[in-house]
Amino acid sequence: IDEEIEAEYSILKALSDHPNVVRFYGMYFKKDKINGDKLWLVLELCNGGSVTDLVKGFLKEGKRMSEPIIAYILREALLGLQHLHNNKTIHRDIKGNNILLTTGGVKLVDFGVSAQLTSTWHRRNTSVGTPFWMAPEVIACEQQLDTTYDARCDTWSLGITAIEALFKIPRSEVMCSVLLLSI
Repeated sequence: IDEEIEAEYSILKALSDHPNVVRFYGMYFKKDKINGDKLWLVLELCNGGSVTDLVKGFLKEGKRMSEPIIAYILREALLGLQHLHNNKTIHRDIKGNNILLTTGGVKLVDFGVSAQLTSTWHRRNTSVGTPFWMAPEVIACEQQLDTTYDARCDTWSLGITAIEALFKIPRSEVMCSVLLLSI
């Protein structure tokens, strides 16, 4: 089993009992000689789309999301992050596409690059995530081997997501990582 999938499985199994984390039901392995074997995770259906989809929907109508809607989404996402962080886990890829909407609320998804922190070292030093949403200290890990970060990087990413929702930017990931480092 791939290390990323194993890590995602472990995190989902341990932490999906929170109302703001996608519910994990199990996984199965499908043998396929033609397309290659696949491991499937069985997760809660989140049929409301992503926050990014919601922003695009408002944009198509020439509108922007209201502050109360954004505040609700952020509050629910923060509750999910608080649950992760209290359990020594960093998501590391918070963005509108990884915050899904359901009739029951707001769910954090995609734990493929998440990291569980050890009790002795509450910091990481690997640069992972989606560049536009990555905190400057996470990006810095690419070139500065002595740079580390902690769970606060998720807060930065959620802040960028809030900017995206409120101001309809970023519309793409064209912003250079170097510009983020200058912030």
